[in-house]
Amino acid sequence: MHGERARCIGDDCPYGVTDESEEEDIRVLLDHIRGFYKVALDWLPEESIPSLAPSLLKAGMCFGVLDPVSNIIANTIAYYSAPPKTPRGPEEEEKNDGDDDDETRCSILCKIKADPHDRRIYNMFLSPKEMNGMTIARRSLQGLVSFLTFYFRYFSYTEAIRYLRLAGADLLIAMRLIKLDHCKTLDFNFTSPTARIALFCAAMSAAHPRPAVLLRAAMSLGSRMVMVNNLLLSGDRDLTPKSIKHLTKWLRQDAKTLKDKLKWLPMSLAESRHQDRQENKKRKRNVPTPPVHKQVGTFAYTQSLKLLLLGKIHALYLEALALMPRDALLKRHHCNLIKGGYCYGPMDPVSNIILNTIWYGATFPMPQQFDFNFDANMICTRSLDRLECCSLYGLVAFLRTRFPTLTETDSLLYLLKTNADIGKSVQHIEQDGHALSVSYLDGLKVAAVHSWHPDPDALLSSVGLHSTDFSFMRDSTIRYSRLERLVTSLLPKSPPANSEEYAQQLSKASSSSVILNENQKMLIPAAKQKFKADQGFFVKKVNAALKKFSQQKGVDYELHIICGVNIEVTERSSVDLFKRNFKYEYFHINFLATAKGSNDASASPELFFAECSNSDKDEEKRPSVCFPVKCSWVDDARCFCCEMNGIKIVHPYLEKYHGLYDFKKIASREHGVLNDHIISAYDLHADRMCTIQDDWIYFNPEMDALIAEKNPIKDWARKIREWGRVF
Repeated sequence: MHGERARCIGDDCPYGVTDESEEEDIRVLLDHIRGFYKVALDWLPEESIPSLAPSLLKAGMCFGVLDPVSNIIANTIAYYSAPPKTPRGPEEEEKNDGDDDDETRCSILCKIKADPHDRRIYNMFLSPKEMNGMTIARRSLQGLVSFLTFYFRYFSYTEAIRYLRLAGADLLIAMRLIKLDHCKTLDFNFTSPTARIALFCAAMSAAHPRPAVLLRAAMSLGSRMVMVNNLLLSGDRDLTPKSIKHLTKWLRQDAKTLKDKLKWLPMSLAESRHQDRQENKKRKRNVPTPPVHKQVGTFAYTQSLKLLLLGKIHALYLEALALMPRDALLKRHHCNLIKGGYCYGPMDPVSNIILNTIWYGATFPMPQQFDFNFDANMICTRSLDRLECCSLYGLVAFLRTRFPTLTETDSLLYLLKTNADIGKSVQHIEQDGHALSVSYLDGLKVAAVHSWHPDPDALLSSVGLHSTDFSFMRDSTIRYSRLERLVTSLLPKSPPANSEEYAQQLSKASSSSVILNENQKMLIPAAKQKFKADQGFFVKKVNAALKKFSQQKGVDYELHIICGVNIEVTERSSVDLFKRNFKYEYFHINFLATAKGSNDASASPELFFAECSNSDKDEEKRPSVCFPVKCSWVDDARCFCCEMNGIKIVHPYLEKYHGLYDFKKIASREHGVLNDHIISAYDLHADRMCTIQDDWIYFNPEMDALIAEKNPIKDWARKIREWGRVF
């Protein structure tokens, strides 16, 4: 790379809210939660309170698939009716009866309320032992915060607390606010592996005596949502012993028999249940419209937006790769995309990627002696990640140059809202009253510098290209060949092959290799050969996984291109890695594949996820799995292994894979890694604009002289051995 950035996005933002502000948030949330328990006790029949009281104080959490009050009742009854772990014994969950049977409503409320003088209630990082000593209200708050941070990627504890306060401690409303603010669809499914693990982790974090009981209750009630509504939302009458008996019967059933798919509720059931009650009027809240960054705005929030936007930009590059012909990727434009395929320009982001890729290849052709002499079926993961990060910095720089009143956080929000389309972002910004300061080309110049464009001056010299009206292509499917012809026609005509000028250009290209020392000259072809060999391993694995998938579906698929790999995926928890010399049994991989013999000539390749063994010899022991993930986002599903490595792999939302179960270890504090550590690790890897080893694979002596100058190689063979597998 040829540029240098002065700072990172978010550096100027305050790191977090003040301690006083967070303590105030926690006090308000605990007041809301105490109000839920007060209403729950009003719902329960007087004769049932004494027998249910011990279960409520131990396991009556206010989080789950229903509204807070209904969750308290359901979780209480679920624990009360759950069979003990062992048939008999003195430690049999205290059997929910005994000396506590004479508890009154008033005494129960006193035990629910958290002690405001206990400073531990403001600490979100209590040990499991300390959490066991907290009241049910404080443990419920811990569970609410934990669910949000385990379900959503890049979501800090500070953000979770702020969103919960905005939502009045209602988990479903908080999730709606987050999804609206993240510009995502509102569909939600509690049966997805990610949601189930997040709910289980929330119960563990909240010191629920039996987290599996809470999870089973949530799945059972969710599958019978209509019947639960009839019981819990049947007018103003309190719950009767008969309705409690029905709930108990349902909650005793095994969750493994449940096959119904749960959909996220469009509104809080608590609002429906209490809309005519005076108690609800006192605590009624209005759901604010997004964005809510002025209430949440901190470094953590800006960091979260940046990582979310990088995920969206990654999806744009996957879409562009699907539109580019396979033969163009294999030979000409594989390297051109990595070098100059930025997503800003005169068209929509996907068209800009293709446009800039074609323009770069036509303007800066790779010298023949440095070109690939084999088909490139894979794009290096780190190189693509860096290009996406460069595009992000270019987009933000463009908007802030043209609109000086914008903050970085504002820029990220506009880009998130418009799916990284600077044309649409400019329209929205002007509609919101921000004054336009400089011209398009001035903004483009700053964007090129901040995005480490290989040659900003050459980009600006193509004024005709950027001033051309491409609007006629925006509403139709991009035809790659048509766009390539158009770009070629707009560029200066190449000199004839026998001209003196052309001979001088060839001589210059040949002599430019003088910048390389002898070790660098040996390293470059060796790096290409290593890339070819490692690519062959991944292609072999992908083809095997595709063949198995094709046999299951009855449709043959052909590999289009591999577009993301993480080779560090563990079979068991990563806590035990040091015992196994950091042996990684699996790798996660994304690739595009095309159905053979499709009748639709315009059908694009589909995006797939596969989990494959890192060895050639244990396919029977560790068989590959393969799933299409065409409509998924990077942040739709969690994977500890990929997040800690900062690799943007799109995982299947409704399937299981390795990397999910580390979060249980984190929730139980066996792991030692906290959620904020995962966010920092991801940000460190994802927001990295620097020279990487892949640059030697794509080395062009005309454009990369600075790389050679700053990275002298003393022993090329040793350097290659230290690389490990190229991915």
